[in-house]
Amino acid sequence: MTKMKLVLVAMMTMVLSACASGPRIYTDADPAADFGQFRTFAFVEGAGKDAEAQYQTLSGQRIEDAINQAMVSRGYQLDIHAPDLLINFHLNTAEKMRSSPPVRVGGYYGYRSGVYVGWPGYVEPGYVDSYTEGTLSIDLVDRRTRQMVWEGTAVSRVTSAVREAPNETVRAAVASIFAQYPYVAGNSVPRALAQ
Repeated sequence: MTKMKLVLVAMMTMVLSACASGPRIYTDADPAADFGQFRTFAFVEGAGKDAEAQYQTLSGQRIEDAINQAMVSRGYQLDIHAPDLLINFHLNTAEKMRSSPPVRVGGYYGYRSGVYVGWPGYVEPGYVDSYTEGTLSIDLVDRRTRQMVWEGTAVSRVTSAVREAPNETVRAAVASIFAQYPYVAGNSVPRALAQ
Protein backbone atom coordinates (compact mmCIF):
# COMPACT_ATOMS: atom_id res chain seq x y z
CA MET A 1 0.00 0.00 0.00
CA THR A 2 1.39 3.40 -0.90
CA LYS A 3 2.14 6.01 1.71
CA MET A 4 -0.73 8.22 0.53
CA LYS A 5 -3.21 5.32 0.78
CA LEU A 6 -2.05 4.61 4.33
CA VAL A 7 -2.57 8.26 5.26
CA LEU A 8 -6.08 8.24 3.73
CA VAL A 9 -7.01 5.01 5.54
CA ALA A 10 -5.72 6.42 8.85
CA MET A 11 -7.69 9.65 8.36
CA MET A 12 -10.92 7.80 7.53
CA THR A 13 -10.45 5.53 10.57
CA MET A 14 -10.08 8.57 12.82
CA VAL A 15 -13.18 10.22 11.34
CA LEU A 16 -15.29 7.07 11.69
CA SER A 17 -14.13 6.39 15.24
CA ALA A 18 -14.93 10.00 16.18
CA CYS A 19 -18.44 9.62 14.73
CA ALA A 20 -18.98 6.29 16.47
CA SER A 21 -17.91 7.60 19.87
CA GLY A 22 -20.93 9.86 20.26
CA PRO A 23 -21.43 13.59 20.21
CA ARG A 24 -18.62 16.12 20.54
CA ILE A 25 -18.93 17.73 23.97
CA TYR A 26 -17.85 21.26 24.84
CA THR A 27 -18.06 22.77 28.33
CA ASP A 28 -17.12 26.01 30.02
CA ALA A 29 -17.35 27.20 33.62
CA ASP A 30 -17.06 30.47 35.51
CA PRO A 31 -13.80 30.06 37.47
CA ALA A 32 -15.06 32.46 40.17
CA ALA A 33 -18.29 30.55 40.84
CA ASP A 34 -18.66 28.76 44.18
CA PHE A 35 -20.45 25.56 43.21
CA GLY A 36 -20.70 24.56 46.88
CA GLN A 37 -23.55 27.05 47.38
CA PHE A 38 -25.81 25.32 44.86
CA ARG A 39 -28.19 22.67 46.19
CA THR A 40 -31.46 23.25 44.33
CA PHE A 41 -32.51 23.92 40.74
CA ALA A 42 -35.45 24.77 38.51
CA PHE A 43 -35.93 25.35 34.80
CA VAL A 44 -36.26 28.86 33.40
CA GLU A 45 -39.69 29.72 32.12
CA GLY A 46 -39.75 28.96 28.41
CA ALA A 47 -37.02 26.29 28.43
CA GLY A 48 -37.79 23.74 25.73
CA LYS A 49 -40.78 25.66 24.40
CA ASP A 50 -41.52 26.52 20.80
CA ALA A 51 -40.85 30.27 20.62
CA GLU A 52 -43.90 31.08 18.47
CA ALA A 53 -46.50 28.68 19.82
CA GLN A 54 -45.39 28.90 23.49
CA TYR A 55 -45.82 25.22 24.23
CA GLN A 56 -43.24 22.65 25.19
CA THR A 57 -42.20 20.32 22.39
CA LEU A 58 -41.82 16.57 22.82
CA SER A 59 -38.06 16.99 22.42
CA GLY A 60 -38.13 19.74 25.04
CA GLN A 61 -39.94 17.50 27.51
CA ARG A 62 -37.47 14.65 26.87
CA ILE A 63 -34.52 16.99 27.43
CA GLU A 64 -36.04 18.45 30.61
CA ASP A 65 -36.69 14.96 32.00
CA ALA A 66 -33.11 13.85 31.24
CA ILE A 67 -31.59 17.00 32.79
CA ASN A 68 -33.82 16.59 35.85
CA GLN A 69 -32.57 13.02 36.24
CA ALA A 70 -28.92 14.10 35.83
CA MET A 71 -29.25 16.85 38.45
CA VAL A 72 -31.09 14.66 40.98
CA SER A 73 -28.46 11.93 40.55
CA ARG A 74 -25.88 14.54 41.64
CA GLY A 75 -27.81 15.37 44.80
CA TYR A 76 -29.61 18.52 43.60
CA GLN A 77 -33.27 18.97 44.49
CA LEU A 78 -35.94 20.50 42.29
CA ASP A 79 -37.26 23.72 43.89
CA ILE A 80 -39.54 25.78 41.66
CA HIS A 81 -39.98 28.56 44.26
CA ALA A 82 -36.44 29.61 45.26
CA PRO A 83 -33.85 27.55 43.33
CA ASP A 84 -30.11 28.16 43.59
CA LEU A 85 -29.60 27.28 39.93
CA LEU A 86 -31.76 28.05 36.92
CA ILE A 87 -31.42 25.72 33.97
CA ASN A 88 -31.99 26.69 30.38
CA PHE A 89 -31.49 24.54 27.30
CA HIS A 90 -31.73 24.93 23.58
CA LEU A 91 -31.90 22.36 20.77
CA ASN A 92 -30.98 23.45 17.27
CA THR A 93 -30.46 21.70 13.95
CA ALA A 94 -28.66 23.05 10.90
CA GLU A 95 -27.98 21.73 7.44
CA LYS A 96 -24.24 21.30 6.84
CA MET A 97 -22.09 20.42 3.87
CA ARG A 98 -18.60 18.96 3.75
CA SER A 99 -16.56 18.47 0.61
CA SER A 100 -13.20 17.12 -0.41
CA PRO A 101 -11.40 17.80 -3.69
CA PRO A 102 -10.09 14.94 -5.81
CA VAL A 103 -6.71 13.60 -4.58
CA ARG A 104 -3.98 12.21 -6.82
CA VAL A 105 -2.56 9.03 -5.34
CA GLY A 106 0.78 7.63 -6.50
CA GLY A 107 2.45 8.85 -9.66
CA TYR A 108 5.72 10.50 -8.73
CA TYR A 109 8.63 8.45 -7.51
CA GLY A 110 11.71 10.58 -6.89
CA TYR A 111 14.19 7.79 -7.58
CA ARG A 112 12.93 7.59 -11.19
CA SER A 113 13.55 11.27 -11.83
CA GLY A 114 15.29 11.73 -15.15
CA VAL A 115 15.66 7.98 -15.76
CA TYR A 116 12.20 6.98 -16.92
CA VAL A 117 8.54 7.90 -16.50
CA GLY A 118 6.67 6.05 -13.75
CA TRP A 119 3.07 4.99 -13.65
CA PRO A 120 0.94 8.15 -13.42
CA GLY A 121 -1.15 6.85 -10.52
CA TYR A 122 -4.86 7.43 -10.14
CA VAL A 123 -7.18 10.05 -8.74
CA GLU A 124 -9.40 9.45 -5.71
CA PRO A 125 -12.68 11.14 -6.54
CA GLY A 126 -13.74 14.04 -4.35
CA TYR A 127 -17.02 14.05 -2.51
CA VAL A 128 -19.74 16.34 -1.24
CA ASP A 129 -21.47 15.28 1.96
CA SER A 130 -24.71 16.98 3.05
CA TYR A 131 -25.98 16.24 6.53
CA THR A 132 -27.99 17.60 9.43
CA GLU A 133 -26.10 18.61 12.56
CA GLY A 134 -27.85 18.82 15.91
CA THR A 135 -26.66 20.98 18.81
CA LEU A 136 -27.95 20.71 22.37
CA SER A 137 -26.82 23.42 24.79
CA ILE A 138 -27.47 23.39 28.54
CA ASP A 139 -26.86 26.48 30.71
CA LEU A 140 -26.67 26.57 34.51
CA VAL A 141 -27.32 30.07 35.88
CA ASP A 142 -26.85 31.39 39.41
CA ARG A 143 -30.36 32.65 40.18
CA ARG A 144 -29.19 35.30 42.66
CA THR A 145 -26.58 36.95 40.42
CA ARG A 146 -28.24 36.08 37.07
CA GLN A 147 -24.81 34.94 35.82
CA MET A 148 -24.19 31.75 33.88
CA VAL A 149 -21.83 29.53 35.89
CA TRP A 150 -21.56 26.48 33.63
CA GLU A 151 -22.50 25.48 30.10
CA GLY A 152 -22.35 22.21 28.25
CA THR A 153 -22.93 21.58 24.56
CA ALA A 154 -23.28 18.37 22.55
CA VAL A 155 -22.86 18.45 18.77
CA SER A 156 -23.59 15.47 16.55
CA ARG A 157 -24.97 14.38 13.21
CA VAL A 158 -28.69 13.71 13.09
CA THR A 159 -28.97 10.33 11.41
CA SER A 160 -31.97 8.12 10.73
CA ALA A 161 -31.01 6.06 13.81
CA VAL A 162 -31.18 9.24 15.91
CA ARG A 163 -34.61 10.12 14.50
CA GLU A 164 -35.92 6.61 15.13
CA ALA A 165 -34.86 6.56 18.81
CA PRO A 166 -35.42 10.08 20.17
CA ASN A 167 -35.69 9.02 23.84
CA GLU A 168 -32.40 7.13 23.83
CA THR A 169 -30.69 9.85 21.80
CA VAL A 170 -31.71 12.62 24.20
CA ARG A 171 -30.75 10.59 27.28
CA ALA A 172 -27.35 9.79 25.76
CA ALA A 173 -26.68 13.41 24.74
CA VAL A 174 -27.63 14.81 28.16
CA ALA A 175 -25.62 12.07 29.92
CA SER A 176 -22.60 12.90 27.74
CA ILE A 177 -22.86 16.57 28.66
CA PHE A 178 -23.27 15.93 32.39
CA ALA A 179 -20.41 13.42 32.35
CA GLN A 180 -18.29 16.58 32.02
CA TYR A 181 -20.01 18.40 34.92
CA PRO A 182 -17.62 17.92 37.86
CA TYR A 183 -19.82 18.96 40.83
CA VAL A 184 -22.39 17.47 43.18
CA ALA A 185 -24.87 19.44 45.25
CA GLY A 186 -23.35 21.47 48.07
CA ASN A 187 -19.74 20.63 47.22
CA SER A 188 -17.32 23.08 45.65
CA VAL A 189 -14.56 20.51 45.12
CA PRO A 190 -14.69 19.10 41.57
CA ARG A 191 -14.79 15.34 41.34
CA ALA A 192 -12.78 13.35 38.83
CA LEU A 193 -14.59 13.13 35.51
CA ALA A 194 -15.33 9.81 33.82
CA GLN A 195 -13.24 9.41 30.71
